[in-house]
Amino acid sequence: MDFNLPEDAAAMQKATRDIVESLLKYETRYHETGEIPDEVENTLREMGFYGMAIPEAYGGSPVDHLTSVTIQLELARLPPQFWPFVRSAIGPGVHILVEHGSEALKQKWLPGIATGRSRNCIAITEPHCGSDAAKMTTTAVRDGDDYVLNGVKTFISNANHAHTITVLASTDRSKGKHGISAFLLDTTTPGFDVIRKMQTMGWMDDSLCEISFTDCRIPAANLLGEEGKGLAYAMSGMNEGRLNVGCQALGPAQIAFEQAVEHVKSRKTFGVQLSEHQAIQHMIADMAMELHAAKTVLFEAVWRAARGEDARMKASMVKVFCTEAACRIADTALQIHGGSGYCRGMVVERVYRDLRVLRIYEGASEIHRNMIARSILN
Repeated sequence: MDFNLPEDAAAMQKATRDIVESLLKYETRYHETGEIPDEVENTLREMGFYGMAIPEAYGGSPVDHLTSVTIQLELARLPPQFWPFVRSAIGPGVHILVEHGSEALKQKWLPGIATGRSRNCIAITEPHCGSDAAKMTTTAVRDGDDYVLNGVKTFISNANHAHTITVLASTDRSKGKHGISAFLLDTTTPGFDVIRKMQTMGWMDDSLCEISFTDCRIPAANLLGEEGKGLAYAMSGMNEGRLNVGCQALGPAQIAFEQAVEHVKSRKTFGVQLSEHQAIQHMIADMAMELHAAKTVLFEAVWRAARGEDARMKASMVKVFCTEAACRIADTALQIHGGSGYCRGMVVERVYRDLRVLRIYEGASEIHRNMIARSILN
């Protein structure tokens, strides 16, 4: 087995790392002002990151699984607020549109998404059901040439910035998860509303929302694929999405590790460098081992997915192992920094807060452990 990156992937890794390093200089200004400089978005667009999951026929610049993961590991070194719309553009909402949308829908929306000029998000979670998506109560009722959509969705990332939303809704409540369908909603549709923006402990921006649909009329042509298969489509997209979350975890973990190493080499305590203390050396060693192990779990899953293997269990392993390892690494990095690491403005403090949610969204760790166990025992 060759553990070296292919030449093309290695070249994209270096190019992305250089871009990220040039954009990290804006982090301090962002934390001081809450504003993201236009240079960040413009650079991400120029590099073609928005089109990584979109076919060339629709203006995309698609890359293979391995290259995508390599790029995301570098992008994830940035504050998450710097690239939320890239994550949406390579996420399950766009995946469903690419795989199951009509030619007319793809021609209309994908070119804009590929350039970052149009934004999509996905809406699945509801106030009373998160992991148990089959219990959703949002409905889409056929009425002539339209479907009429009613319901509420919550924890929807980027909904207030989206031009389209890939919405999952029940078209037949009697069929449970087999009665859920996927639709593409134009956010200018009457009856769509952003009810509120939700404040969070990390990823502190204004893009996590609760949204509602009140007699929203969606053209029947905006049904994505077949009725009753929406949840299956979403789960297919989420397998890849869980690999993406692994990247979103390990990028910040890597930068927290690097910050910790730099800190112990430069700070002195009790007359010697912090790095001379054995307790600190063991902490650095543990962080390095966890980071290496997590990357190995991630790349093996990506390799298997790229070969066309059923990687559902591996994707769940990535989701659990990488996010939990990243949180431990961030916690240790903050501990090494002592009181200064707990102060706003420190990279390790930002990483510590931002990572915590990754053990919850795209399926909580406990849900994925259930899935892994079922795959083994059944």
